[in-house]
Amino acid sequence: MKFRQIALGVALAATMGMSSLASATEFTQDEKLWLGMKIYERAAGRGCGTCHDVKPFPDLTESVKKLSKDEFIKVVKEGRAGTIMTPMAPQIMKIGLVEKACMTEEQALDALHGYLLALANGEVKGKVKKPKSLKEKMKGCQ
Repeated sequence: MKFRQIALGVALAATMGMSSLASATEFTQDEKLWLGMKIYERAAGRGCGTCHDVKPFPDLTESVKKLSKDEFIKVVKEGRAGTIMTPMAPQIMKIGLVEKACMTEEQALDALHGYLLALANGEVKGKVKKPKSLKEKMKGCQ
């Protein structure tokens, strides 16, 4: 009898844990833009612009127009052989904000791509204002 109760408890705990992992936080477009901007500013500790805002390195607002989203994400994940561009996805996932927002790697890279594309298309100029809705989402994530 005890074995059945323990087995049932383990099964319930596993099921509950899996459901919480499967349900990632959903973000609005404004939230994604702000998160993408922060990822750009904070990746690798000093931000993507440390290299990419300096010649001769590629300007990411130009690269994001030339590469498909999948190609862009592949470069961020794998880096570029023969260059100083190393895989950045692991660094992005260590950003405190990404962790606090409980973002998946896919969400974080999507937010970064979306922010750069919005910059490239002139939809965003300068800083993006933090949506108030994010505070509650990040509090509920922890």
